Amino acid sequence: MKQICSTFLTLLMAMLAISGCSKEKSQGSAQTQAGTTDKTPITITIVYAVGDQVSSDLMHERVENYMKNNPQVTIVEKLSNEGAYLDAIRTLDAVGELPDLIEMRDTPLFVRAGKLGELPADITGFFETTVPFDSKVYTAPISESYPTGIVYSKKIFTQHGIKAEDIKTYNDFLVVCEKLKAAGIAPIVVGGADIWHIGFWWGYFWQQEVAIKDPDWIAHRYEDKVHFTDPEVRSAMTSLTDLFQKGYIEKGWTSTGEGQCPSILVSGQAAMYYIGPFAFQQIMEADPDFEFGFFAIPDKNGKINVMGGPTPQGWAINAETQKDSVKAEVVYDFIRYFFSKDVYTEFLTKTNMISSLKEKYSYPTNEQFQEVLRIAATANNKQLNWNQKPGPNELPPNFRNFCYKLVSEWFLGVSTIDAGLRTMDQEWANATKDFNPVKNPQ
Repeated sequence: MKQICSTFLTLLMAMLAISGCSKEKSQGSAQTQAGTTDKTPITITIVYAVGDQVSSDLMHERVENYMKNNPQVTIVEKLSNEGAYLDAIRTLDAVGELPDLIEMRDTPLFVRAGKLGELPADITGFFETTVPFDSKVYTAPISESYPTGIVYSKKIFTQHGIKAEDIKTYNDFLVVCEKLKAAGIAPIVVGGADIWHIGFWWGYFWQQEVAIKDPDWIAHRYEDKVHFTDPEVRSAMTSLTDLFQKGYIEKGWTSTGEGQCPSILVSGQAAMYYIGPFAFQQIMEADPDFEFGFFAIPDKNGKINVMGGPTPQGWAINAETQKDSVKAEVVYDFIRYFFSKDVYTEFLTKTNMISSLKEKYSYPTNEQFQEVLRIAATANNKQLNWNQKPGPNELPPNFRNFCYKLVSEWFLGVSTIDAGLRTMDQEWANATKDFNPVKNPQ
């Protein structure tokens, strides 16, 4: 049985994510009781990503509860596209319906377009680290970036004599995949119907073979010093493609949605699932008795290189909304409510995310999340995924989705890696004709 820890987070948790801060009112506190004093009826709009069902359900609950506590406020939720959240936000903006409160993923793009308002100091002061743009902070980070890794079925591993602790190198991981395949079990489930899921696997290989050697590779690509046809990128993409073409991925991956992956895992149709800790709750809900573990896939030399660190993603206010002091205060009040102790700790507990706050909030956690925290603290290298880095390493808009769709074609044998890498360089040239985050931001 999965053991839910009865104790609170250890010193490791405090070191990782939520070191102490002053509780003086002048600095602001996320524990402040949220609630507006003006009882005049007011309506605001909100949008958030819905790809992760647990997180989206929790977001909806917070909207409903906030309205219950503030009956004069109506919050209209705008639906987003599960496959391409950026496209959904841009569409809302294009028709003049950019919401008042936005879960912002592509922050630099909207900051440059003048669509976001600077957050007040009494909100930005809540956080351990924020990512500024020209010394201004536009997002309240919902969480720290977290390591992705393999969630595995303890039952299947035990039945086939596999021990996670024996996986010391990437080659050891491939040996496990081959053993499971030979036993008639799909080694890995992938939610390929949601294009962003491919990004997890892209991110793993990109970090191991490209970013680990050059964390500023994207910035150097803008300077034409590196190319997608270079050997290190080809090596990363070959390893990624081999994983799919060698039969290590559950056969229905092209039509499998992200939300279906937990059920496929707990049913025994697949032994492993590469994902972040936000999926733990979905797995537990799919089968409360399912026993699973978590480990980071080592690189070819046995080092652990994972995702992690502060990101520019989080809650943001529409710049136009900020001009309306009444609406703006409701938006700010909702953000304060979201990060208040009881509300935020429940969110962290159920999503298994790492707190972004300064203030120490203690809350129960499970053994799998403790392993995530241990990995985050002891990894040989930790950096943001290639599509999360701000500043000179910011990707051109939509370029990441272009790449994810392209590699999916490689997996299916529709095109070749070499031709695809040349296509990436061509698309880069097109995407950067009018865009450069340093020289010509749009």
